[in-house]
Amino acid sequence: MSQSPDSAAKSTGPGERVRRIVTLVALTVLLVAVLAGVDILVLSRNNPAQALSPHYYMALGDSLSFGYQPNLDFSDGFADDIFNDLHRVNVTGVVNYACAGESTDTMIHGACVGHILHHGSYTGPQLQAAIDFLTREENRGHVSPITLEIGSNDVIPDWDRATCTATASAEADLTRMDDNLTQVILPKLLAALGTPKSGPNGDLHLLNYYNPFIKECPNSAPFVHELNDHLSADAAQFKIPVVDVYTAFGGDQKMAASICTLTWVCDPRFKDIHPTHEGYKRIASAVEFALGLPGNSPLPVIATPISAAPLPLAAFKRQASGVLA
Repeated sequence: MSQSPDSAAKSTGPGERVRRIVTLVALTVLLVAVLAGVDILVLSRNNPAQALSPHYYMALGDSLSFGYQPNLDFSDGFADDIFNDLHRVNVTGVVNYACAGESTDTMIHGACVGHILHHGSYTGPQLQAAIDFLTREENRGHVSPITLEIGSNDVIPDWDRATCTATASAEADLTRMDDNLTQVILPKLLAALGTPKSGPNGDLHLLNYYNPFIKECPNSAPFVHELNDHLSADAAQFKIPVVDVYTAFGGDQKMAASICTLTWVCDPRFKDIHPTHEGYKRIASAVEFALGLPGNSPLPVIATPISAAPLPLAAFKRQASGVLA
């Protein structure tokens, strides 16, 4: 039986059209909510500890971790470069507590000489600020990787650039650095990281140093080698990987040729030993290689005491899905 024109007009009147639009909108909202729920479920299955949660990269240490440059560009350090790349694999924030001029002594006790040049809003020793952040309940399982660049300010005063010789106090200062690292800094950081049920709370890497004096003092290599050998031995006690910045800057064979590009040491305005932006990018690449980030080629093998062993690849790997392991 066919519908009359009058009844058809009534059924498609303004009221009916409004009801249909409301119904369509409600169904669309419901569909979006269902799809969002599916996405959350997939994220949770792939990475239950990290789904919809903050995830931090932490940088600790001295002026290199701070990102100091003598032209007052403090926003292009290696920690900034690393975070920019880690942000692509779901690291949501960076915690940089580094202080320009920090030594192992001041990291433990406070009074960093560059206390006005540190990132973060903490007061007191940098080590305690890091421990406080790591041990907050809401941060457990959400901090990795962690990079630590410390030790150069313990011994730099022992190198006389005018005479290209080390002072007699160098050995005692290295011994104190070793004690600070192995008795206090590294044990306390590892204790703060802990091992919760969801897995390790972080991934700590120690960085060694390039030789900023290589061009003006060709005989300075043994001095920097000794510093780096001490750092490697300290880290080895706790099975902490060491990022080989020395090799990344060219090692014994090539560092003199690249040091003027990678640092400010040859710039007559400053003669400063800190990296240029290009140098910081080189450090960031070395760290990312050690972390196993995709797109980073192995560093060239240079036959020196520092690079005799291949760089350790962290267990912390980025999966093909791009989600942090």
